[in-house]
Amino acid sequence: MAIDINTGITPEDENKVQNVSTEFIPNTPTNIELEHGSEFDVPTNNKGLSSEELNDPNSIKVTISDPNTPIVVLYGPPSCGKTMTLVRMTRYLVSQGYTVVPEKTFRPSYDENHKQLCENFDLMINSNNAAVSTKRISFMLVKVLKDGKPICQLLEAPGEHYFDPKKPNEPYPAYVNEILNSTNRKVWAIIVEPDWSDKEPRDNYVTRIRKLKSMMTSRDKVVFVYNKIDLTNFVQGVGQVNTNEAIRDIQNLYQNIFKPFENTNPITKYFTKYNCGFVPFMTGNYTPTMNGGFTYTESHYIYAQRLWQAMLKLING
Repeated sequence: MAIDINTGITPEDENKVQNVSTEFIPNTPTNIELEHGSEFDVPTNNKGLSSEELNDPNSIKVTISDPNTPIVVLYGPPSCGKTMTLVRMTRYLVSQGYTVVPEKTFRPSYDENHKQLCENFDLMINSNNAAVSTKRISFMLVKVLKDGKPICQLLEAPGEHYFDPKKPNEPYPAYVNEILNSTNRKVWAIIVEPDWSDKEPRDNYVTRIRKLKSMMTSRDKVVFVYNKIDLTNFVQGVGQVNTNEAIRDIQNLYQNIFKPFENTNPITKYFTKYNCGFVPFMTGNYTPTMNGGFTYTESHYIYAQRLWQAMLKLING
């Protein structure tokens, strides 16, 4: 199904989003103190990998135990906001009655680091020391269920395995190729952000995305996630974003980034220019504390709602 790149959601959903109340969803935690240290004992390896795997990504072992439930891949370079996107989306989904649980079989049973990540997942999502915690949620597969029925799986992996600005032509590690070749429908949530890096790394990122597109199957879908939209001048109010200008900004910063997704259908291309979604997004605000940490305040739920709606359309489309 072709998704209008201007919104990534239907006009009906857009109207609902524009008219939504600016109050936060009740019973949803909003403020998280980001401190040095942790409330629970988890390994300090912030990649969630062994020493061997850190030195050789091709030695990383993963298992997709569920070959049918779609996988949403949070895709982007290091420090682009993938982990906090997972945190924000998990909190939103739980507030909406979904269940979000780590897939314990994703990594080998001997991986004590991953075992502890899974056991402490809820604590890390909701802990007052979430900044330290989220640094450790950097290699996980979590399943989203509604009334016991699997909806999708969310994958968070180290950004340098997707695109390393210092090694722009580095091949994907074997496990990424394994995910690419899995039978699951994939939704690639490609993260972009304002004023990111210099022109050469941005051009290389576009080249990387073009290569990724050539490796996708016809069942795979893409949504561009414009993270940190709050750092731009396109936000006119809570949930009110000048999306057309945001798209133009991305087109200028990342030249030809949407070109691989042009709709070539001779009939529908006049109505839908690109076969991908586009969603303005923000994870929240980060306020420095006296002890050198940060206090994280969640973004308004409307941003997570909008991204989830776009994901659902691509998952089901």
